[in-house]
Amino acid sequence: MDASPLAVLRLILGVTFWFWATDYLADDRWQVLFVSPSLLFKYAGFEWVTLWPGDGIWWHFHVARIAAIAFAIGFLTRINAAILAATMAYVLLVERQMYNNHDYLLACTAMLCCFLPCGRTLSLDRMLFRRSGGDRSMRLWQWWLVRFQLGLPYVFGGIAKLDSDWIAGQPAGLFVSSRVDTPWIGPLFTLPAAPYVMAWGGLLFDLMIVPALMWRKTRWIAIVAAMLFHLTNATIFQIGVFPWFMLATLFVFFPVSFVPNVLGRIGNGIGKAPDAVAAVRSARHQPAPKLHRVAIALSVAYVVIQLLLPLRPWVLPGNPSWNERGQRFAWRMMLRHKDCLLWYKVQTADDYLIVPAKIVMTPNQLMRAPRDPELVRQAAVKLQDLVASMGQPGCQVFALHLVSLNGRPAVPLVDPDVDLTRVARGWFEDDWVIQDPGPLPPTPWRVPLDEWWQQIEMPATFDEIRSMRPSEAEAAYDRLAEQQRAMQSPSTAL
Repeated sequence: MDASPLAVLRLILGVTFWFWATDYLADDRWQVLFVSPSLLFKYAGFEWVTLWPGDGIWWHFHVARIAAIAFAIGFLTRINAAILAATMAYVLLVERQMYNNHDYLLACTAMLCCFLPCGRTLSLDRMLFRRSGGDRSMRLWQWWLVRFQLGLPYVFGGIAKLDSDWIAGQPAGLFVSSRVDTPWIGPLFTLPAAPYVMAWGGLLFDLMIVPALMWRKTRWIAIVAAMLFHLTNATIFQIGVFPWFMLATLFVFFPVSFVPNVLGRIGNGIGKAPDAVAAVRSARHQPAPKLHRVAIALSVAYVVIQLLLPLRPWVLPGNPSWNERGQRFAWRMMLRHKDCLLWYKVQTADDYLIVPAKIVMTPNQLMRAPRDPELVRQAAVKLQDLVASMGQPGCQVFALHLVSLNGRPAVPLVDPDVDLTRVARGWFEDDWVIQDPGPLPPTPWRVPLDEWWQQIEMPATFDEIRSMRPSEAEAAYDRLAEQQRAMQSPSTAL
């Protein structure tokens, strides 16, 4: 087939990466997210992925922008695709709590483009290195591989929504109730049926959009539905370039002749030339070379891996929205709404101190990291190292980790009686994680965070702060920290 659809995908993906990198450079977000934190969370086995020294992460995003432009115009296409995939993978690995499905999709798509003939046509590579002609075609299975990759978030996103909480209208109800002030569409979120329309509409959209786009009789309906879906997401959720990328790549599910036909009409030799058509037709009957057959085998292996990864939440024990097992790399989008309150108790041989999680986490990290018990454990280890640096090695660290999942009453997610510096991440489950979030109540539990300690049964380990509100305990901690800073140097003050 004519390879021009890959050229259009290349342009869209390059522009998307440019906006992605630019967003990190805007307002020095790179510094807030990567340089300011004292702790960057890691995946097991990837602790060696450390932050670039100095302003290296600033250069990292500038390199990504340059590679994005070069890739978009088709210059050294495969090399720049590899650079884009590597820059995205680095961001996902160097700070674990930065993960989202959208960046993972962009990384996978860029990686595929390292091996696909994206630069064979409508590219600088062709102008500079293939002036005498050459192949302008792609194999049809290669385009189906692209369709597979871009269809994964839809299909598995729909399968993941076959979840009892989602079908019951949670967390959709919490999402819409928090966005009633959205211009134009906000009043619709006050309607009683709004949570169910969002929940069931999202479920049906994800499951049906790919076949609806590929079937000629439903294609225009699917296009309108996709525009409403993605534009609504772009309006009410802060999810960056993802809605625009998915809208721009809807053509992937159209007939493979769609792009060549459009380019042919736009014309002036940009589309298929008669000799290119003949070349593509003659290539259909040529036997595949050995290297091509190896590529097919690798692609099959890739497809199998991508199909197995999203199945992990269905086989691992526990609720993945609660314990986060299998939550990542599985296209589980919008399935959980978690309110979290996290404090630590540092127990030394002679004394103890109860501190808020902000002692080791930045405000941005506090918005996301407490959802995952593994990141709570890593923060506890960091807190132990901090205390050891002040001359108190080997302290114990306990966590008061209260979580409300999809409107459930808050309960501990991490066992408050377990020293988190003495436990490790298990292969399938963690015995220091409390696995039961409780039943979904008929109406959401809407107790303000500052009243949680008075509304639950506080564990004995943290009974000392039961009589206080979290805000009062934080104010007491701030006063104590200020007194220590007045008496000690900043390098040794807790």
